[in-house]
Amino acid sequence: MPRRINDLERNHPQPSPGVVPENRGDFNDNANPLWTLYSEKAKDHDEAKIETLTEGMNGVLLFAGLFAAALTPFIVDRVQTIQVTPAQQMVFYEQQSVEMLKQISAQLSSAFPQASIPSPPPLPPISSLTANPSRSDRRVNVFWFISLVLSLAAALLATLVQRWSRNHMQIFHRYKHPLKLSRIRQYLHEGVEHWHMSAIAEAVPALIHTSLFLFMIGLADFLVHTDVTVGAPTVVFIVLYCIFYAITTVVPVWNPQFPLRSPFSVLLWFLAQGLPFRLYKDRIDGKPKPVSQNMADGQMELALE
Repeated sequence: MPRRINDLERNHPQPSPGVVPENRGDFNDNANPLWTLYSEKAKDHDEAKIETLTEGMNGVLLFAGLFAAALTPFIVDRVQTIQVTPAQQMVFYEQQSVEMLKQISAQLSSAFPQASIPSPPPLPPISSLTANPSRSDRRVNVFWFISLVLSLAAALLATLVQRWSRNHMQIFHRYKHPLKLSRIRQYLHEGVEHWHMSAIAEAVPALIHTSLFLFMIGLADFLVHTDVTVGAPTVVFIVLYCIFYAITTVVPVWNPQFPLRSPFSVLLWFLAQGLPFRLYKDRIDGKPKPVSQNMADGQMELALE
């Protein structure tokens, strides 16, 4: 570290005792080596974090696009079950035509009472031109439309997170003065922590997972009410997948060393530690303290106890 400071001092020499340092408001060059070191370390930290975040958002965008493309044909096919079909329209218009002919026949009979006009056979009452989908059709359409909306919302949030990432890293190229750069970066970092940007980033894959679950529920409902022989084995595999997903959500909260976790594990950890659920022994004073409600910080505390 002393060698590092010496290098920084050579690059940013301190002003001579008789020379007044350059002032820019409350920004001066007295501590340039220190702030340069801070800004470089902060840049390395932010670049690593944002690179990981950007890769995750790229994966979300790719999956959301493929999933929406696969889901759309299912929706196009099933939406017809909640719409008026051409056959229903034909029956409705035929009933309307027969009703008009009956009225014309009644008028002719009153005008020419001596004429004998046979009355047409009775028809069922005219129904309104509305669809009559089954409950299963309604449920399937609800599940799949919500699934599509959630996948598109995840894609939108992913693009917003990527835009924030680019804007955040631009400060390291926009400002050159070490103290000014460090203060602006710290100011923005406090905003990221205050508005829980990490939680928002975790919510994006959670939306995708929820969308996938809703699609599977709708698919199971559709197949079971269409053909039980086809639907039963499909439901079995969907249930197995749900059990595995529940394991990857719950087990990391009980055992933080478990390598797999879902986006909902973070939420479950936050709720569990609000009780608090787990304590760790502080190395400084040796007293047990509640583990942090942040999952990453909590794992670090447990690892270092």
